Amino acid sequence: MDPYKLQRQNAAIRKVLGELLAVEVKDPRVGFVTINGVELNRDQTVAEVFVSVLGGERERKDSLAGLKKARGFLQGRLSDVLRLRATPDLRFIYDESLDQGLGVETILDELSARGEFVDEAERRRRRTLDSLEPPRDLLAALAGAERIWVVPHVNPDPDAMGSALALAEALRAAGREAEALRYAEPPAGCESLPGYADALDPDAVAAAFADDEGPDLVVAVDFHHLERTGDLEPLLARVGAAWCIDHHLDGNGPAPLPGWIEPVASSASLLVLRVIEGLAAGGQEGAPAIALTATMATNLYAGLYTDTGGFRFPNTLPLSFEAAARLVSAGADAADVAERTLHERSPASLALLARVLDTFDYHHGGRILTLRVTREMLAATATTMADTEQFTGLASAVSGVRFVVFLKEREDGAWRVSLRTDAAGDVHTAASQRGGGGHRQAAGCTATGDPETLAAALVAELALQLG
Repeated sequence: MDPYKLQRQNAAIRKVLGELLAVEVKDPRVGFVTINGVELNRDQTVAEVFVSVLGGERERKDSLAGLKKARGFLQGRLSDVLRLRATPDLRFIYDESLDQGLGVETILDELSARGEFVDEAERRRRRTLDSLEPPRDLLAALAGAERIWVVPHVNPDPDAMGSALALAEALRAAGREAEALRYAEPPAGCESLPGYADALDPDAVAAAFADDEGPDLVVAVDFHHLERTGDLEPLLARVGAAWCIDHHLDGNGPAPLPGWIEPVASSASLLVLRVIEGLAAGGQEGAPAIALTATMATNLYAGLYTDTGGFRFPNTLPLSFEAAARLVSAGADAADVAERTLHERSPASLALLARVLDTFDYHHGGRILTLRVTREMLAATATTMADTEQFTGLASAVSGVRFVVFLKEREDGAWRVSLRTDAAGDVHTAASQRGGGGHRQAAGCTATGDPETLAAALVAELALQLG
């Protein structure tokens, strides 16, 4: 095996494990652990991970015991992030070289520089936009494909649709034959996005495949399973290569598409901005020079603004404002986007809202709020599920409410569940246990059965966090 490739793999595993230990491993026994090196064996079945631990013998034993218990979780996440065909068996080994060659003061300085003495929230606040680096293999895939379709999930919000439109425009500027896809039902807040009318509709997608003119690469934005494309899934599954750009992290379901999944990002549009900047900076010799245009910036700002709830949601970080500044500087009209995406409502959507307001049900002293939309409500008001996009945010704004449970009836009779909470809560666990995913403050899943029973079960589970 190429020794340089092996070294790169060792370095990649070391980097990912370090980030996982800093952010995702919650075992209190795992103290101030530093990963000093990783060594894969020749057939890549075993990875020896050399670690040092700040503290005495007790801290060393506790940390190694915690690492051993977390090994299965770390191996699974390592496989997801690095897209490994075969995940090596991790073996944690205490590195005594630091005891021999470095003093405690040196270790403390290193840990402090890495932010090990601050909590997770502070580490997230310290992240910068430029610290989000698109994977090189994703950029290489985009540069190497000739015909690319950029696909939002079914019932897209402005983040999904705006990201798809902006990336498709950037890829065309880079010399690729690229198109964004849209669905039959116009999503609320998306029809006025630049380029939406020119996106391929489902009929055009089917016709392209019938004429053997499908793409050689599909890019999924704001999701990472093709099943989220609804009726388009059988067609898109024919494409030989599919990648994703997403800020959600599902705990269950099929393996995610290869690509870039970064939960620290407040929106997919923020990641697409970094991809476009990566394409502009890393173009091959002779390739067209591309730059962020006003239409790209407008589409991306729409996604960033809506997914942060107008910069009100807990996912809003300093890097969110960095992205907003770059997009406005590139020509996005912040006031106009805000008016069209979050504040403009149709009479039909207001009629639907009136019906949904009648379903508001408060639990545990008003700290948990459940609401519901049914197919009958949609039919009576001539609306679609896209018109409910802002209802969860409205419920979250009610004074005293800490958790929101929004049940939305699908065409097949199942219920799509949207969960929201404040900065101190966690709804990801409840969603992931039901096959869904998302973030701590915003998550979702799909469930079947009686809605009253489902809502009661979720309320009882979330109430355990109220204290």
